[in-house]
Amino acid sequence: MPTTSVFTGWPTDAVVFLREIAADNTAEFWTAQRHRYDAGVRPPTVALAGALTAEFGPVRVLRPHRNRRFHPTVPPYRTDTGGVARTAGGTERSFVLSAAGLAVTVGRFAFAGAALRRYREAVAGPAGEQLVAALVRAEEAGLWLDPAPAQAAVPRGCPRDHPRAQLLARRALRIGAAWPAGPWLSTHEPLARVAGAWRAATPVVEWLDTEVPADG
Repeated sequence: MPTTSVFTGWPTDAVVFLREIAADNTAEFWTAQRHRYDAGVRPPTVALAGALTAEFGPVRVLRPHRNRRFHPTVPPYRTDTGGVARTAGGTERSFVLSAAGLAVTVGRFAFAGAALRRYREAVAGPAGEQLVAALVRAEEAGLWLDPAPAQAAVPRGCPRDHPRAQLLARRALRIGAAWPAGPWLSTHEPLARVAGAWRAATPVVEWLDTEVPADG
């Protein structure tokens, strides 16, 4: 995503604004305070997305309005900001700033149908050992494995004592990291942390794109 500015951090008011819109998620608040979003929330987010694009590909910046077409009960405005990059194989890398701090997530948010079958076949076979190694490397770099939805037991046909039973039972695979809000958000540091985490997740990204391509 092209950008005309250099990322130098979010101003302190960005986190304050996100905290306030979480407490007052109304059209009245948004209309009265949108100038703060336009000045201090979106521009740095766009700049960070632009700084990541050369290495990771286009990064889509999240819109402030929620799509309520299928979820009419959710709040109308996002209480965070961030961006998402998607590989050709369908794996997502994201960064999200909220009142709590900055977080990154990398992986697949859900396996279903053919993708779930491909994932389980890969984990059960020799490629599963490669995934374990990739996850170990990610953990050593400070990334945690998200406790994504899993069924109560390993899939039918797999022994319960399979060495990768916990991975087989998963219906999603995501890794990530999070850092609490602080003055560092107003510096260049967020760019270094996001890029560093995304790089550390590369072995997992490559495994997913190879073994469970989204268009496969």
